Amino acid sequence: MKRAVQLLALGAYFILAPPTAWSLPYLAEEPAIETLADWNILPNGMLYAAYDLDRNGKAEFFTVRMIEKSFVSTQTVQEAANGFPNCKVFFVNYSHDRYFYIVSARPLFYAIDVNEDGIWDLMYKDVLEDGVNGNET
Repeated sequence: MKRAVQLLALGAYFILAPPTAWSLPYLAEEPAIETLADWNILPNGMLYAAYDLDRNGKAEFFTVRMIEKSFVSTQTVQEAANGFPNCKVFFVNYSHDRYFYIVSARPLFYAIDVNEDGIWDLMYKDVLEDGVNGNET
């Protein structure tokens, strides 16, 4: 009887306490563009975007994407985006033209700064670049 109770308790533990890799604490889909606080190009050729989810002036959610193409053009943003339908477009305005950065549709890395001190506390890699679906490491 004692062994049956122990096995039942152990089974309940495994059923009711899933591994943290399944729950992905703090990780969510990419936030709305309205929460975008900043973006920049990293020396390794990747673009990071910082999001301020609670709108307190400090970014706490970050995405890092591969830059697929960059170019200078007089095109409008919509014209440039039409040429790359499955990608995101970031740009810098200059007086007569724009510098465009075409990046992958989904981030390669997601990072979270839990205490908003400027240092990323959690970082997830999405090798398949298929969005937040539980296979991030």
